[in-house]
Amino acid sequence: MNAYQRAVKEITDTRRDDKESGMQAWRDALSSDERLRAANAYYQEQAVKKAQKLPNDLDKAREQLQANAKRLGLTKDIIEPPVRCKECGDTGYANGRYCKCVIKRVIESDAENLVLPQVNFASAKKTAPKAISKLYAKAEAYINEFPKNEKPFFIILGSAGTGKTMLAAAIATEMLSRGAASVTVSAFDMVKRAKDYHTQFAIDDYRDLFTPMLECDLLVIDDLGTETVLKNITREYFYTIVNERWLRRRNTVITSNLSPNDLLDRYGEAVFSRLCDKSRANLFTVSAPNARM
Repeated sequence: MNAYQRAVKEITDTRRDDKESGMQAWRDALSSDERLRAANAYYQEQAVKKAQKLPNDLDKAREQLQANAKRLGLTKDIIEPPVRCKECGDTGYANGRYCKCVIKRVIESDAENLVLPQVNFASAKKTAPKAISKLYAKAEAYINEFPKNEKPFFIILGSAGTGKTMLAAAIATEMLSRGAASVTVSAFDMVKRAKDYHTQFAIDDYRDLFTPMLECDLLVIDDLGTETVLKNITREYFYTIVNERWLRRRNTVITSNLSPNDLLDRYGEAVFSRLCDKSRANLFTVSAPNARM
């Protein structure tokens, strides 16, 4: 059983427990309250008559039963607990795929999916180097548009020590606080995940850390361009990530010390054209001395 199957089982088990809890509350009330038992018996009697197409007072019986349930504080949500996920109805599947609630559960169950530190957005904005401070307003707009961003890619290029990583971490932290399933990785970690996926997927206890990068609501890749270039892995899997998220319009934040021309040379035209697509990407360049020095 992989992580996604375990998540589905946890979700369906929780739904079963919720329903059982509601039924138990109803049984307990029936056993302890004579008026509710009488109203329930009358309702069942009238329901049988209606099924047999005989004269009945089913509407009156229903009103009496509901009034007695209300008297005991038994609301509909207690007796029939609502589903926790409206998209899949707590089945774990929606439109033939794992539901977002499953993906979110898998992502949040593994601490390795948050490589960057969690940073308060407002605090980061106050202490941001001058060169990047103006981008925080752009980032706020980007966050507020989620999940319907016209431009889901947010690319920050520029020299080292200008606050790119801090801004990316602040975006991820704020998105997390709003319920987005977020994954933050360094470029090095991205390649490691791709390599593991490429070579170990047949192992029974293999932990698939690559798929969350494709499926999460927000992906942050920090320091793109510093990763090792592995044959048949680095460029190919990075293209897979970019292309899948570009096609599905999924929010993606990337920081890099590379220039646009360097991006083109290192990753090829297919990746470059998506990262710099004016219809789907916010591309910013920060130029300033290293604030760490």
